[in-house]
Amino acid sequence: MKPDAPRVHPLNEGTGPVLVFAHGLEDHWRTWSAVAERLPGWRVLSIDLPWRAGNDYRWRFEGSPSDWIAAALDTVDDPAPVLAGHSFGANALLELLSREPERPCPAAVLAMPFYRRAEATVTWRTLERSRETFERQIRGGLLTRLGSRAAGLCGEVLEKMHAKTAERIGPVGFLAVFEQYVASGHLPLAQTTAPALVLGGERDIGFSLRDLEALSGALPRGRLHCAPHFDHFCHLHSAAEVAAIVDGFARDRVAEPERERGSRT
Repeated sequence: MKPDAPRVHPLNEGTGPVLVFAHGLEDHWRTWSAVAERLPGWRVLSIDLPWRAGNDYRWRFEGSPSDWIAAALDTVDDPAPVLAGHSFGANALLELLSREPERPCPAAVLAMPFYRRAEATVTWRTLERSRETFERQIRGGLLTRLGSRAAGLCGEVLEKMHAKTAERIGPVGFLAVFEQYVASGHLPLAQTTAPALVLGGERDIGFSLRDLEALSGALPRGRLHCAPHFDHFCHLHSAAEVAAIVDGFARDRVAEPERERGSRT
């Protein structure tokens, strides 16, 4: 049984094809606003997912990440929207598209996903390194949300803010990410039918070209785009470029059925 549907919010006043965004862990549905502003040819929606900033992680016991996204998408008035997700949200989309290949989706953009090949052994060192990366991402997210305000705070204050955030998220939050990471290589990716763009950045703390190549290669219609200057929060720090990449990839795929119909007439 699917969980109660999360709310879906409009991010712009566009009237074109529908594009639905899924945010990452400890983020907010408004995180895609800067990208949405640069997509006037799309009707952009964003899901307020339960793994938003400040959550208590009890959502984990009500449904999987893909269950939550599916429940939200079932309330959208377009049966075949383009989908885009960031980080944890990207992996939730990956899970959804591989487990529900019959769900109509003309294109999907997976920004800064994480992937571990099925044959890779999971060790205690894997867990330790993942936790180190997780805590660095928490710090990066905190600094990103603070923006220019961070410059006015001393190191001790920032450390206390980081420690408080990490303590609230706790092991349950970390395990949500770690389990998703470990499970990613065991998803039935060969069943995925949607064209998917894997978007990576060399300045992302968890960047691994080898893993992203493996992920895009495992998707039947997968493509990879890596930018040397993109960090984990490229949708905020490089919004114009991300918007152009999303628009270019998705618009071509949305137009394909129209071109095919035109060629038959």
